[in-house]
Amino acid sequence: MKDVAIVGLPGSGKSTVFTAVSHRAPGGTTGSQAVVEVPDLRLEQIASIYESAKTVRSQVRLVDVAGIDPHSLGAARAADALAIVLRAFGPDVDVKRDLESFRAELAVADLVTVEKVLDRAKRAKAGDKEAMLELEAGERAEAVLSDGRWLSSEEWTPEQRRVVSLWTPLTMKPDIYVINADEPAEASHDIPEPRVVICGALEAEATELGDDDAAVLLKEFGITDPAAAAFIRAAYEAIGLLTFFTASEREAHAWETFRGSKAPQAAGVIHSDFERGFIKAERVRFADLVVAGSEDEARRRGLVRIEGKDYDVQEGDILVIRHSA
Repeated sequence: MKDVAIVGLPGSGKSTVFTAVSHRAPGGTTGSQAVVEVPDLRLEQIASIYESAKTVRSQVRLVDVAGIDPHSLGAARAADALAIVLRAFGPDVDVKRDLESFRAELAVADLVTVEKVLDRAKRAKAGDKEAMLELEAGERAEAVLSDGRWLSSEEWTPEQRRVVSLWTPLTMKPDIYVINADEPAEASHDIPEPRVVICGALEAEATELGDDDAAVLLKEFGITDPAAAAFIRAAYEAIGLLTFFTASEREAHAWETFRGSKAPQAAGVIHSDFERGFIKAERVRFADLVVAGSEDEARRRGLVRIEGKDYDVQEGDILVIRHSA
């Protein structure tokens, strides 16, 4: 399960976005957390085909970061991605200005961390290799941040990236941009991808209604893609995740793994023993399974393939992992 920190300038409506996506009220001045199931209509279709007794969805943890002071931002440092909420409602709207302002705030926060790292590295004993690596990376990071740029904009060697990542810098994290608007057709304001437009106030209001009434209300305003689905798709894109499935009569289960994962790595998401003892994976694509109507028919048509350790798992794969005990 991945963590996404919802952050933004005061007045951006980030806590409203938290409620719209999580269907939970925020925790006030201390922020809040919520675990949200990942919406995926494919899971229901797979469960129907396999006649599964239950479904298990992937999950994402949302962290509502209370402020932009160093203490509050500490809650964002452990997250896998940042969801930066940008105000597109009310007077004096300037989304690009707010984005630049918030990016500057995070650069300053990271600069404070880097200065502490440099102080520690300079006081280290001569010949301390790790301290020398920290000093080299820290001096470069200090120059980048002092110039108002994010650490993610730089090309780092694998060793430098390892060192920098130990500082949990905010400006190195994957990010998505949440345009918090009054209307679903709100323009993008030239904000980079991945981005999503959410009518935070309206969708937060809808969370207080029953499912049917909420759907009617959102439809009246032209919202056909609820906040949670749009938000999580953008988060998956930013982090670089894909969804694969396992299925049987007992349960249909959605899992997430990083794009580019080999079959043993995906097996390890299910259970670490599956990765260690991986032998092969039986794989059928979601679209092929739906067309065939059953796994048996998919096998008859030659749509179930045997994959080895070098197979790159694809979005929507349904896998059966064969492993040694």
